[in-house]
Amino acid sequence: MTNDIKKWFLKVVKTLGGFVVVLIIWQFVHSLSLLEPTLFPSPKRTFETLFNIIAAGNILLDLSVTIIRMLAGLGLAVIFGVIFGLSIGLIKPLYESAEGVIDFFRSIPVTTLYPIFVLLFGIGHSSKIAMVFWASFFVIALNTAYGVIQSTKVRRKVAKLYGASNIQIFKWITFFDALPQTLIGIRVAISFSLIVEILCEMFMGSEYGIGQRITESFTTYAIPELYALILLSGILGFSFNRLFVVFEKKLVPWVGKL
Repeated sequence: MTNDIKKWFLKVVKTLGGFVVVLIIWQFVHSLSLLEPTLFPSPKRTFETLFNIIAAGNILLDLSVTIIRMLAGLGLAVIFGVIFGLSIGLIKPLYESAEGVIDFFRSIPVTTLYPIFVLLFGIGHSSKIAMVFWASFFVIALNTAYGVIQSTKVRRKVAKLYGASNIQIFKWITFFDALPQTLIGIRVAISFSLIVEILCEMFMGSEYGIGQRITESFTTYAIPELYALILLSGILGFSFNRLFVVFEKKLVPWVGKL
């Protein structure tokens, strides 16, 4: 067994070990009836319900609608957040002027703004996508701007001495220096976007979506299904995060190695 395989195997064991501990605690609480068993089903029953929901196939439409709206809002936030962050990061006085305003709007819980988004965009797809965009934009923009500001000045000066233009310096030095911090902002935004999308489906209502299914399970007192759907949303968020981490390592392999 090579060192790389050993490292991968140990990493998998450590990751699974954490989940096993959670399941043991979950089963322990259920078995001792520390919480009302009818309101806190066992892991076995929850996973069985989850498998039944997936096998039925109806959940696939809800999953696809949630993912499409989430990615639409996140995608727009990435495009405009990165462009805006790079712009204010390159001009320090502009960053200092905009930082307070961005931080203020970022600090407003997006859920408190949902009546405004409903008034402006209605109760369809547009309002949910807009709320996901709002929640993700500021995180991406601030991290991108911070990455530009913290980029290495020595390399820029050396490039300037060798006759590089400002566009070349930005393209080959500043952008790549800022990229790791930008990706951190996008990774955080992925979690925010899923949270906001599911909350929008729960608060605003939706014909399809994981949030809508969770609300229906709660109102019909289908407790095992409720826990199964919450577990499914966690698996979805975890999967997106892990996939992005793999993409991030491929895109910025030099991070942590310099």
